Amino acid sequence: MPVFENTSSLACSVEGLFDFMSRPENVVKVSNPDLGIKFVSPPETLSQGVELEFQIASFGQIHTLKYQVVEYNSPSLIVEEQREGPMKAWRHHHIYQAGPDGCSKIDRVEFEPPGGMVGFFLTEAKIIDQLEDGMFIRDQKLKEFIEQGIIS
Repeated sequence: MPVFENTSSLACSVEGLFDFMSRPENVVKVSNPDLGIKFVSPPETLSQGVELEFQIASFGQIHTLKYQVVEYNSPSLIVEEQREGPMKAWRHHHIYQAGPDGCSKIDRVEFEPPGGMVGFFLTEAKIIDQLEDGMFIRDQKLKEFIEQGIIS
């Protein structure tokens, strides 16, 4: 199964970042605007077992996805698994670690691209490219929120 991993160093506390990223409304704020992420009846904050339904625009189509938070250990780990969506498999680890100058945010995504005609267009390489772009945007927006004092 392909794996994508991205590590970012951020000048904030693990607790501040974890709290910010545990709120679906904030995930939208730091996501690639081209995806048009829209949560359907999201909880205020994530917790173990919570299910998330959302829509994204990708490759000219609107996709509805359902994820479940399968692990939630504040303030260090959130793991989401796709329950419904275009991928054969998708497991996203959000790992937060304290460091000397703030914290590290590690995103590890294990996935299996879709099959059939969708898989012809949505290849492993394209998925990794989208993840790289998305993490770059997310990291830049998180740094802006840290500089503005929104994340401490």
